[in-house]
Amino acid sequence: MPSYYDDNFGFYDMNDEGSEEFYNHVQEKSVYKKCKGCDRMVYILPHYAYCNSCADRIEKGLELEA
Repeated sequence: MPSYYDDNFGFYDMNDEGSEEFYNHVQEKSVYKKCKGCDRMVYILPHYAYCNSCADRIEKGLELEA
């Protein structure tokens, strides 16, 4: 099975029912904007400020890369 990844949620487990539909929905709603953590241009949902990589670091209490 192919790997699915995006800057909203990281890797998707496509073995879960509805995962592909959810992934496609998220891709349709995502916009290209700058992540407030790493300053990279990423495709994320409009109401998100951080990409998945930065959100993971924040959740773990780690410093964001400047």
